[in-house]
Amino acid sequence: MRIFLIGFMYCGKTTIGKKLSKLLGYEFIDTDSYIENKLNKSVTEIFAQEGETFFREQESLCLQELSQRENVVISTGGGLPCFNSNMDKIKEIGKSIYLKLTPTQILSRAEKSKRPRPLLANKNSEEKLQYITSTLQEREKFYLQADVCISALSLTNFELEMTIEELKKE
Repeated sequence: MRIFLIGFMYCGKTTIGKKLSKLLGYEFIDTDSYIENKLNKSVTEIFAQEGETFFREQESLCLQELSQRENVVISTGGGLPCFNSNMDKIKEIGKSIYLKLTPTQILSRAEKSKRPRPLLANKNSEEKLQYITSTLQEREKFYLQADVCISALSLTNFELEMTIEELKKE
């Protein structure tokens, strides 16, 4: 089985993905790290040097490459499901979990994070909240296509186990 974690930046896809992969005994892959390792550049450098379109193409290639893996939990970048028919591909090759947060919850995490994201760079708090709110509205139509939708606010191992059981039933 391939399990994809989708949702907006800062919703905990990597953290929850690591927990989930440990519970299942699966390999864990973060698509941003996968792309960074492949290109030997950070996501920030890729955006700055190559642009967002190039990065989105790399996400699609990454998804294609990872479709060959089995027994894996894949944490996607926040935009990956929303471009190049990637959500259709995810639904075709695996199961998906949407980790949902509100814009204010996302902003709170963004402002505490030591890992800046290129799409929020050089914005003040109000601009960040506006960006998060409008972008989340655009992306949610893709996120809501996930097999399971859960609040990412404080997931326990028990809730993750119940989510796994729900995915196995489908």
